[in-house]
Amino acid sequence: MGVNRRDLLGIAVIGSVAATLPARASGAKTSTKPATLAIRNKAGRDYGEALERLRDYAAAELDAIGLPGMTISVVDADGFTASLSVGWSDVDKRLPVTPGQLFQIGSISKSISGLWLHAAQDKGLIDLSAPVSRYLAGVPLPAQTMTVQQLLNHAGGLAHDAPVFPRTPDGKLWTGFKPGARMSYSNIGYAMLGLIIGNVSGKPHFRALEDDVLKPLGMTGATAHIRTADRDRYAMGYVPIREDGVAMSRAALIPGPWTESDNAAGAVAASADGMAGYLRYLLALGAGKGGPLMSDAAAKKMLADDITSSEFGSDARYASGIATVQIDGKPALHHTGGMTLFSSAFHADPVAGVACFASVNGRLISYRPRLTTIYAIQLMRAVVAGTALPPPPDPIGFRRVPTPERYAGTFVGPEGRSVTLRATGAGLVLADKNGEGRIELSGKDSLATDHPGYAAHQLDFEGAKADRFWWGDTLFGRDAAPPQPIAVAALKPLAGDYSSSDGTFVVLARGGTLVAEGAGEFVRRPGGFWSPKEDVGGVTRVWFDGAVNGVPSRLIFCGMDFIRIT
Repeated sequence: MGVNRRDLLGIAVIGSVAATLPARASGAKTSTKPATLAIRNKAGRDYGEALERLRDYAAAELDAIGLPGMTISVVDADGFTASLSVGWSDVDKRLPVTPGQLFQIGSISKSISGLWLHAAQDKGLIDLSAPVSRYLAGVPLPAQTMTVQQLLNHAGGLAHDAPVFPRTPDGKLWTGFKPGARMSYSNIGYAMLGLIIGNVSGKPHFRALEDDVLKPLGMTGATAHIRTADRDRYAMGYVPIREDGVAMSRAALIPGPWTESDNAAGAVAASADGMAGYLRYLLALGAGKGGPLMSDAAAKKMLADDITSSEFGSDARYASGIATVQIDGKPALHHTGGMTLFSSAFHADPVAGVACFASVNGRLISYRPRLTTIYAIQLMRAVVAGTALPPPPDPIGFRRVPTPERYAGTFVGPEGRSVTLRATGAGLVLADKNGEGRIELSGKDSLATDHPGYAAHQLDFEGAKADRFWWGDTLFGRDAAPPQPIAVAALKPLAGDYSSSDGTFVVLARGGTLVAEGAGEFVRRPGGFWSPKEDVGGVTRVWFDGAVNGVPSRLIFCGMDFIRIT
């Protein structure tokens, strides 16, 4: 999992993008990154020009976001296979990305677990409609019964992230809503599915995935177990040099920490060449074909047992690790994956018979290369249809402030402190007497800046006219300093920064409101926990613990310890 604040809380939208992408402005700078195209099997159609455009766009996207390299796999249903390698696998050594290097695919791994479980049901080894408790003795499950299929569809009511054995008042997991009622993305659900796979198969679940899914699909060199012993097979992964403030594009990066994992929520790693077999199977699955993993009937059932998924878009559906979304009004299979060191995405259109996977060896601003994979689908659809190739999207459009004039002006805080937000041709900049910095959109009515004096917190605007904003626990007003709300006595001791190896949880007391930065207002619930204002049932739960002189020394986020550092 990534460690920026929105990723940490699991509240950001997982995979939604505009159905029709805005075109990139003409005259864009040409990238200097190395980029190669390798066609493994030409088959029927000539995708040459389309893939050259995809290669150029991928390089432009890396430059715009500020990431080192990207590996891409493209296939069609007629046997065409190609890989694109863009940018650097090791920046310091100036080593380019190659198609055989491993990249961690993150949550795309969930569909691998889904394939195994549906194939196992097809063989009579498991009943996906059965209670999870049938296959998980000893796990501190919630009181409400949930099925294996509900875990596959993130419909169990479980937290986004939690340990299997959480630190909670009763030592048990919990549900924030009745299982089956809706979807709420849950990595812990898939961690439990990995335990179920191990139980049913009689061997470590990663071995079951490798033997029964990766190898039959021809995913040469792929693994479901991230191990230090294999590190030389991977591209170097990069992270921001500082993560104690807001996330911004083009931030300085350094090689990130290596973490071993066999978590079924996201521990598969594969090369571009290896992912070609996966993509080709997705095209067959979407057409109702199950071989070589399962029967056609089981394949159809796998995608039919779905649920509404607003987290992947307003009209998206989700089934066992695979979302169905719209690209230009036409359906496509889709998922993304985010790890500490890698960011990935795929799209597959079974009707047009085209698919693309992309992965980047870095993590920044909750980015996933979904614009690259969408553009690949648009380009390849055009080739299939014999129509003009579409223009590329704006690679940084999702971070541009859509209405700069709404936020422009001078804002004043306490003690005469003031900043000016100035509209420019590129959007907005933040300026004060010490200089200026870029501004990017970081959420609804929230802006981020790399101005050194204001990079610690985002600017959270309030009011219909955006006439004031919170910066941390300080309130700024347009043209005049507003009165500073006094933090409620019961909330003030809770405020602070709480840290773990998974990141930093920033708690702010803004008058009578407790805020987790990047996630909004948290409310104390009758059960003694805190949860986001809209999360009445408490899918996400926070406890404050270990008080010393009335001040908590520890924050427990969904059963995980975060220790106070300020």
